[in-house]
Amino acid sequence: MKIPITPLDPWIAGRLINEFPRYVVAEKQARIEDRSEIERAQKHLLSRTIEDASLYSLFYRDHLGPVRGVPFNELPFTFPSDLAESGLRFLTVSQSEIRRIVTLSTSGTSAPPKRVFFTEEDLKATEDFFMCGMTTFTPPEGIVLVFMEGPSPDSIGQILKRALQRLGCETLVFGLIRDPRDAIRAIDDYHPNVVVGLSAQMARIAGKTEHKPHYVLLSADMAPVSIRQRIEKLWGCTTFNHYGLTETGWGCAVECRARQGCHVRELDLYVEIVDENGQVLPDGKWGEMVITTLSRRSFPLIRYRTGDEGRILQDVCPCGSPLKRIEVLGRLPRKGAGGVPLRLYDVEDALWRLPWIEDFKVSLQNTGDIPEKLSLTIAMAQGKQEYVDKAVEVLRQVPGVPRNIIVKKVSPSSIRHQSPKMDWED
Repeated sequence: MKIPITPLDPWIAGRLINEFPRYVVAEKQARIEDRSEIERAQKHLLSRTIEDASLYSLFYRDHLGPVRGVPFNELPFTFPSDLAESGLRFLTVSQSEIRRIVTLSTSGTSAPPKRVFFTEEDLKATEDFFMCGMTTFTPPEGIVLVFMEGPSPDSIGQILKRALQRLGCETLVFGLIRDPRDAIRAIDDYHPNVVVGLSAQMARIAGKTEHKPHYVLLSADMAPVSIRQRIEKLWGCTTFNHYGLTETGWGCAVECRARQGCHVRELDLYVEIVDENGQVLPDGKWGEMVITTLSRRSFPLIRYRTGDEGRILQDVCPCGSPLKRIEVLGRLPRKGAGGVPLRLYDVEDALWRLPWIEDFKVSLQNTGDIPEKLSLTIAMAQGKQEYVDKAVEVLRQVPGVPRNIIVKKVSPSSIRHQSPKMDWED
């Protein structure tokens, strides 16, 4: 069966015609005909972003210095610490135009929080992307249950609800799951076609509801292969993955029906992959995700180092779209035992393959740069010692994991995740 093209393709094709008519051949086109059309538009948007930022952002006026004639890949990087120290100075507009401010703690560290600013135009752009991306698997006038941040008017959940209303969908924003029993009741009462939530929270409730959603969108968290397989097996559903950062306006890239990497919204974001020395890597190579905003003129980010490990996929997607696709593993690896890179992604993927594990927390204790101990708090359906021994055995096979593994067994209700498991626990 032929895989339908990602809905991002015709959406971006339409934007190319409306916003960059000189870069496309046809007056109307249902899809992107030539990748060079995107690249010419991106070149213009990058130039505009850099010029505006160097003129109107106090931070970038100092950070970039004279930029005329400087190749883009030689411009300085922007770091999360810059946002924490100089948040307001990134703005290119008056504070009176700001509609929402989000404060982000830096996961796994004691660094000062970052503040990210959004205008009404920024939020509308995210809503447009959400609406387009959700059509990948959401039936018109379907029922959607959202287990994401919810109550405030411009939360992720409420922006997604506004987007889905444009598709005629009935949407309930439940919020992040604090008690799995409440979430299970909500699914059985609401009978959603589609559920949206954090991967670990979806794994906690999958298979425990009478009603089974057809599709589950995993967002704002790592989604290893094993957790997706678990959710799909227990619910008989199909999972899709979304990658986004609050710093870039939440929505960044989403899978199509091929489910072979997330398509990037390329008229809004420019993605690079760099090595530990900041050198740009070719497509297919793993490195750090670096993102530049192209359409968010109020709060630009230029060459922002995300701290996430990912790659840009080679070749064209099986759906036929030339839009770039990315794969993201999660936070960059640490130096593990024996100097081997240690990835939380690998640890999670290994643990979620054990069917008796319902949830867990993992933390590291370091001596200098090298971890000497891994602490695992594990919630299991059955507390047999042989299951604990098997978990330890599996962990010891993960590259970089220290030999000293301390395990604590708890009841499933004792582990509550109010935020994504994007990094090692403190």
